[in-house]
Amino acid sequence: MAFKLWTMVMLVLIQTSVAFAQSAFVERKLLSTDAARTIVDTCVAYATEHDATVAVAVVDISGVLLDFHMMEGGGPTTSETAILKAKTAAHWRRPTTVLEENVTGGGNQAPLWINDFPKGGGLPIMVDGQLAGAVGVGGPQLQDECAQAGIDAVLPQEAASLQ
Repeated sequence: MAFKLWTMVMLVLIQTSVAFAQSAFVERKLLSTDAARTIVDTCVAYATEHDATVAVAVVDISGVLLDFHMMEGGGPTTSETAILKAKTAAHWRRPTTVLEENVTGGGNQAPLWINDFPKGGGLPIMVDGQLAGAVGVGGPQLQDECAQAGIDAVLPQEAASLQ
């Protein structure tokens, strides 16, 4: 009888341990440095094709810079805003244009309070509903379009998300 009780207790403990281990970790897609380089190169090519001067930054899910490039002729604010936009898109997990519209429309002011940069040009890179990284483009024009061109170069259109 004691053996049966001991066996039952052990089985319950093993099942509980397995269930805990399964729920204790999350699998996620993370942007590789090769993909980040492809995004940057594609953005630069897109900007060149459209006679725009931009800086492009790609960050991971925590906002850590993976890759960056500033085209010849871009000023210091161009590079700084590209990085800030990428970090902000990763932080909020939405396009910075949405944040900009919300802030300027008198809505949620939190991005300003916590020193994020709610200006268009930053896009999160979403894969299967999870953040994989973000891209930010600084420059006077075509920022969202350039960022989306970079994302499209590494992800199928249905996997990339502008929302």
